[in-house]
Amino acid sequence: MDTLKNILFIVVTIMLAVVIEAMTVNSVQKVNNINDPFETLSSKSNTYSEDVSLSEIIYSENATKGLMRLIIDDGDRTFKHIANRKFITELYQKNGYMPMWFTSQGINTDAVNDIFKTINNDVMLDKRGNIYKQYKYLKNQFSKNNNRSMDDELKLDIQLSSLYKSYLSFHIYGSIKWWDFQNKLRWLRQHKISADWVTYTPKYDIAELMLQYPLSQIVESTTPTSFGYRKMLKELKRLKNVQKRGGWKKIPNSSQLRYGKSGKVVAKLIDRLKSSGDYRCKGNNHKYDRCLKQAIKRFQRRHGLYPNGQMNSYTRKKMNISVDWKIKKILLNLDRIKRLPEQPEWDKYIVVNIPEFRLYYRENGKDKLSMRVIVGDKKHHTPIFSNRVSYIVLNPYWIMPDSIVQKEMIPNILKNPNYLADRGYEVRTSYSTKAPTIDTSKIDWAKVLKYGQTKKYKFMQPPGPKNALGKIKFKFPNQFAVYLHDTPTKKLFKKGVRAFSHGCIRISQPNALLSIFASIDPAISYSRSQRILRGKTKTQLNLSQTIPVHIIYLTAWVHSDGLLHYSGDVYSYDKKQKRAIR
Repeated sequence: MDTLKNILFIVVTIMLAVVIEAMTVNSVQKVNNINDPFETLSSKSNTYSEDVSLSEIIYSENATKGLMRLIIDDGDRTFKHIANRKFITELYQKNGYMPMWFTSQGINTDAVNDIFKTINNDVMLDKRGNIYKQYKYLKNQFSKNNNRSMDDELKLDIQLSSLYKSYLSFHIYGSIKWWDFQNKLRWLRQHKISADWVTYTPKYDIAELMLQYPLSQIVESTTPTSFGYRKMLKELKRLKNVQKRGGWKKIPNSSQLRYGKSGKVVAKLIDRLKSSGDYRCKGNNHKYDRCLKQAIKRFQRRHGLYPNGQMNSYTRKKMNISVDWKIKKILLNLDRIKRLPEQPEWDKYIVVNIPEFRLYYRENGKDKLSMRVIVGDKKHHTPIFSNRVSYIVLNPYWIMPDSIVQKEMIPNILKNPNYLADRGYEVRTSYSTKAPTIDTSKIDWAKVLKYGQTKKYKFMQPPGPKNALGKIKFKFPNQFAVYLHDTPTKKLFKKGVRAFSHGCIRISQPNALLSIFASIDPAISYSRSQRILRGKTKTQLNLSQTIPVHIIYLTAWVHSDGLLHYSGDVYSYDKKQKRAIR
């Protein structure tokens, strides 16, 4: 019997060699263009195990020939209605032009069901999009028990691989049209509004992942764990269930909605707050009591309102926002997180959320410090990017950017010759503080401004109580010249919307942040720093270990209280960023 099998194997191999030799020169050239020897692709004699059956050998050789014909010879026809041609070509080349989802025994049921189940369970996927429609179509095709030709089988294999690629790209990279958004930012910059957003692309070889792991395992391992992504995804699932039940009923303006009152409207309010996770009281008490007031406060804090526990018009307006609007907001912010650097939760790091006007220092997944911040105004957007704090400056000089010199300093000098002296500003021809200052009264500033000669002069403000940077700045050198710093104008931190700077981030508790650095870095002495701060000598403190800092823009995020919070869209980025229906 073994002798007969060996003879048949040799005959099949010789016949295959004849077929291969007869392939067109054009096909051979196309295969060579994929940078893999033709003999390697066509000959599988070295890959068969000793107990391989004749039917498996025949299936393997026929499948290889069929896939090479569909992908290489008839590629234009095959990919007329199938996406991801380049990827599919490279994938099947890596797989030796063998089917991904079929075997000689038929469908690889476990793998195919894993794909369909994973796609069906993805709450971020829009059922109006091509991915979901293609999933439904292919699921129907694979469920049919009719006898397929090998050609139809191989086409289905290619289609499912294309769906796999489209879905996994959607899962990893999201649906925001980043190219369109970057064009809008360029338009802003052309109109003298500084605006930048740096995206970070996850580094995955999708083809290698497909060849080695089930889709469900890949999805689990590539789902972000940073910036509250998974908690936000859980909240999205909950809101989708609310949506399926028809959403929540609007809360009317009623005299019942006052402390101590009860009635049907109060009952509706309680149901509404239960659906959002704000009402946590037990029992069926339909009274506007202390517990309900606490629930209202929780809701107000999550929506950027003053938490007074009263059902005013602002609170009712936020409460009556549709569940569809919130789902859309969450989807957008989930996609934003996908393009942020992965930040291990057990690490030590700083987050500044621009729309929230707040800074957090996190350690081991917990907020160790939180404070109000002031960010860039409507013409000087604070850029979105990540970096690492590497040093701290005590008693800093404020080195004024040329844009401020042009637009503010010189125009003010022309109006008031004593402008610089009154504020203690200094002008040099070098950024070195050892360089001599210039007698600004002898300079024709109108001429300097007219002929664009401002860069010849370096405007700076020495350390002191009036210094625009305050007493401390935290540096993470970057292309935007942005950093965290103290400020003498403390009263602005009382404002709700705190967008007043030229792009840098003013922090309300610089000493508290300095204390954190001193507690985690032996190179920083808090007591010594305090002695230096009592004087006016500029001093740089280099960190022994840099600390990650992420400047992000999330208008929906999961807070340390475990609830989803929403904020305003200070730079109108929510309106400018569009998600593709995929």
